[in-house]
Order: sequence, then C-alpha cells, then structure tokens
Amino acid sequence: MTSRSNRRCAALVALLFACLSVGAFAQDAKKSTTKPSASAQKAHDQILKAYGVYGDQALQDYVAEVGQRVARQSSMPDAEFKFVVLDDDSVNAFTTGCCYVYVHRGLLTHLNSEAELASVLGHEIAHVTQKHPQKQMTRGVLATLAAAAAAIYTGSGAVGDLANLGAQAWMQGYGRDAELEADRVGLQFSTRAGYRPEAMGEVFTMFKQGERFEIDRARAEGREPRIYHGLFSSHPAPDARAVQAAKGAAKLDAGPPSGWIDGHDEYLRRIDGLVYGSSRAQGIVRDNRLYHAELGITLAFPRGWTVENQRDRLFAYTPKKDTVMQITLKEVPPMLSPREFLLRELRGQTLLGGEPVTVNGMDGYMVRTASGSPLDNGAGPVRWMTLFRGKSAYLFAGASRASRAGVPEADGLFQSVMGTLRSLKPAEYPLAEPYRLKVLTASADTRLEDHAADVPLEKYQKEELLLLNGLYPDRKLKSGNLYKVVE
Repeated sequence: MTSRSNRRCAALVALLFACLSVGAFAQDAKKSTTKPSASAQKAHDQILKAYGVYGDQALQDYVAEVGQRVARQSSMPDAEFKFVVLDDDSVNAFTTGCCYVYVHRGLLTHLNSEAELASVLGHEIAHVTQKHPQKQMTRGVLATLAAAAAAIYTGSGAVGDLANLGAQAWMQGYGRDAELEADRVGLQFSTRAGYRPEAMGEVFTMFKQGERFEIDRARAEGREPRIYHGLFSSHPAPDARAVQAAKGAAKLDAGPPSGWIDGHDEYLRRIDGLVYGSSRAQGIVRDNRLYHAELGITLAFPRGWTVENQRDRLFAYTPKKDTVMQITLKEVPPMLSPREFLLRELRGQTLLGGEPVTVNGMDGYMVRTASGSPLDNGAGPVRWMTLFRGKSAYLFAGASRASRAGVPEADGLFQSVMGTLRSLKPAEYPLAEPYRLKVLTASADTRLEDHAADVPLEKYQKEELLLLNGLYPDRKLKSGNLYKVVE
C-alpha cells in the first residue's frame, strides 16, 4: 500500500487512461506499426503506475531477451518491442498493442521452462502483429467507461472501485477467434525461434490444472469458483496437428540442428528468489496482519477475512463479500487538520455524525456518508475514517450490505480495524520481507509435502506446490530434477 498514485480511484483511473490510450493508438497505427506512439507510451506509463515494475533487473533482462528472440521471428521483426515484468502476483500477461508486452510476475512463478515463457510471449506478440488490440478498442473503451460511470454513480470515491473491478476486462482477452489466431501465429513465432512447440500445450495444462483445482476447492468450500478468463483460459490446447503445422511453417519439421530449446533448468535458475505473493513495496500480509517495512506500519483484520494487497491500496472483505473495507494512503496537504482533509475528500457528499478520533498517538477524524456503498448500487452508507501519521493520511472506507439508521451494520468492526494501525516494532521488520521461490534439486526421497508448511496459505499448501511445479494433481518429482518451493 504505497503512495504510487494519490488520486481517487487510482487503479480505475489508470486503467481508464490506459484503455483510452489504446484507442488513441489505434488511430495512430496507420502512421507506423513498428514504433510505439505517444499514446501507447501514455498507456504504458499508466500501467506502470497501476502495477509497478518488478525490481529485479536481471530477470527483466532475461524476459526481454527471450521476447526479443521470438519477436525477431515474427512478421514485425524490426518493431521496437518492449517486455516488462509487472510487480503483481496475478497469473497473467497482456499487450496494449505495438509494441509493449507485459508479464505479471505471478505468471513467472507458475511457468517451468524457457520454452513455456517463449510460448506466452509469442502469443502476446501475435496479438500485436494481428492488430487485435486495435480491433478490440471499441469494446474495451465502452466497458471501461461503463465501469467509470458506475464509480461516479456510487459517489463513494475509492470504495466505488470495489464494484468496478471489471474495468480490467480490456486486457483479459480479445475474443475466442482472436485468441485462437494468437495461439496459432504465436506458436509459429516461438517455433521459428527454436523453442520446443509442445511447451505451449504445457502452459495450457498449467492453466487447466489451476482451473481444476479452483473448481474442486470451490465445491468443497460451498462457493462459486473464481475462474480465470484471460490468457489461454477459454480455448483448447494445440493438438499434435497444430504443433506439426507450426514446425512446418518454421521449416523445422525435424527440429533445429542444435535441437529444440526447452530451458527447464535455465528458467528455474533465473527465477530462483522470485517474490511469491505480495512484494515488499506492497506490504506483506501474514495471518491477516499487514506488515509494511517501507511505511513502518502494521494493521490487522479479522480472521476469516480475505485481504487483497495492492501497491496503492488494500482490500479486505468477509467470505460472503457482504462487508468490505479499502485503505489507501494519501499525502496530507500543508496546514489541513484531519477533519478538513476528510471533508475535502468527501466534498459534495451528504455527511453524518462526524467526530475526532485518536489511535496509538495518531490524530484522525471519522464521518459517514449517507450513500455510496458499492454493495447495494450506491444506496447504503459508507464509514470514512482517516488517521494522520507524519505527512501521510491513512484513509479507511467501509461498507456493509446491511445497515441500520444510516450506519453500516459492521461499523464497530471498521473502527476496530482502524484501531489496530500502529508503528512496526523493531522485531517485526523481518515479517515485512516477502516470501520467495527457492529452487532445489530433488533426491530419491524428496517429497513436496515436506515443504508445504512454508507456503503462506491457510490450507491447500501441498496442492499449491504441485501447481507451481506443474505436477498437479498427483505427479511425482523425479530424482535429479530442479523444483520450486516457497520460503
């Protein structure tokens, strides 16, 4: 939760501008198809603000090296492709058009070879060469504008974002036909670059394994599965005919003279130490308590709540999603009191029951808005609270599906969460360091379950390790092979 963007609805605005920029780029595409336009650069800048760049230059260079190798075999070999690893643990990759390709570090944790990485990058490069982002422009802009309108309608500022996560849909696929075309064309690009074409099928398998696990887990937990709808999710893996066609198109039916590139061990060595879950810049959540070394603070949430940590805000919600909180960090303008700051943030709203508060030596103020809840189309009240710490203001917003007399039903709980905000103790700083992947070599008696306790999940730790290593549901490690654990 850093001050990467201090505007209201930061992530939504970033995605809105990014999407609009993609649209603007489509108009510029007629002028040039090999260099990013000013509008594409603007989209790029907004995406970096929304996610942040993963701070491992060696890994950035490695991904770019693989991407350039594939791009040189595309139908745009002279284009100035740029490949960026985003500091986000989602299992995703996307492009906004010529010539930016983005890979979330969460995807890198789940891949298991350089050939798999090349197939993902080839897929995204193919979206660029086939002009899919431009063709999708209208649908993406309309979807994002609809989400922005919903945020305005709720009148709840940052809390409105919770109802509008669909704004990210513009970068989660281009339709079945376009995705299938990107599979076919991208497979040709990566195969021409010498990468083992069967690796694309292994990436599909990885996604399908994750989907299968999520469906099984959701059934056991009595909820709807959260199925991913992006890269490789809704179309079949390339079969033997598609693989052979890619080899034929690359004129490498028998393989390159030096053999197909797989790069399993090389890839795992490159991602050894990769952050797993939240990064230090985002703050680390352990047992529903946030530890943030850069801000020097810690904050606790009730057990059983889901805590979703992002670079510029923190979401927390109950299992039934009938109670939600969001916390953002803003810079305090000079000479403003907590009351003046909060009233300025909520200007234009109908405010109720304002009062000063003090928490662990921090002065603050809290008030309610009569409407704006993202849980009932903006009709319900929202609790707003702020605490000043140095030159920063922590802005809390909470809403419940139910309310009484203009007060969210969970109002007392919201105030209790705010009351846990305090400075980190010296002994707690190690808790603010992120979890990371560790690459080990399997022996004859290695068992993944022996490492399960180190995975920062309440349950399904063994299954997570199986998924990370492409072994789900019940494949075994082979002696002498490298494998991933979490430390």
